[in-house]
Amino acid sequence: MNSPVEEPLAQSLSDITRRSGIAALFSAGLTGDGHHWELRSAAGELLAVTARVHKGGRGAQAFRKVLSLTGLDAGNDIHAELRGAQGRVLARISSTNAAPAIVTILDDAGALVAKSIRDKTLLLKVKHPDKFVVVDAEDQVTCSVDCESDPPWQVLDGDGALIGELLAGKPGPTLSPTWTDWLDPKWGLSVATYAHGQHLGIADSQQYTAVAHGGPSDRQSTVLALLPLLAGLSY
Repeated sequence: MNSPVEEPLAQSLSDITRRSGIAALFSAGLTGDGHHWELRSAAGELLAVTARVHKGGRGAQAFRKVLSLTGLDAGNDIHAELRGAQGRVLARISSTNAAPAIVTILDDAGALVAKSIRDKTLLLKVKHPDKFVVVDAEDQVTCSVDCESDPPWQVLDGDGALIGELLAGKPGPTLSPTWTDWLDPKWGLSVATYAHGQHLGIADSQQYTAVAHGGPSDRQSTVLALLPLLAGLSY
């Protein structure tokens, strides 16, 4: 007997942002287009999932979908919807591989909820010390994360006070196939392409979790809840 498919529970974005201890877990699909992130509560409940979408006209969308299916769009900008219960679109997300690298989360009405900014060089290399900041709709810094060292990382508010920690775990797959994969060169290339198409964010990790310290404000709680997703989608 097949086990029932787990369905997301969140009816709105606030069903996620009012919670603490949110984790973003990467789930690999059969193809690059099926890769997605799950947002889970501290108790493990599935709240929402991301789904890739493609921009442009019908022809451009079809072309980009083919690239993502084959894993050949690795490094391209990412556009996704965050979907909750009954497939309801709770937010729209874009991640640009640029200098700086920016992840934007808009609510279902198109209003900015949070935007993360990570400095890069013109060659798209990380600037050191490595850090990213998150700003709100008023372009005010809500938090910053210094990720130069190994996680966990401290999450500081705009005044430099500690409001939480960002944890990363479960490292991503190696981008180099094993020697047994290369016994069949076509299979070896397939393995490498599939792994390379798994974008795993700041720490190349399959899981990010944000833990609040003290009593963060409502604005800070919203950002902390979305921080794991911002970290996972950032270039």
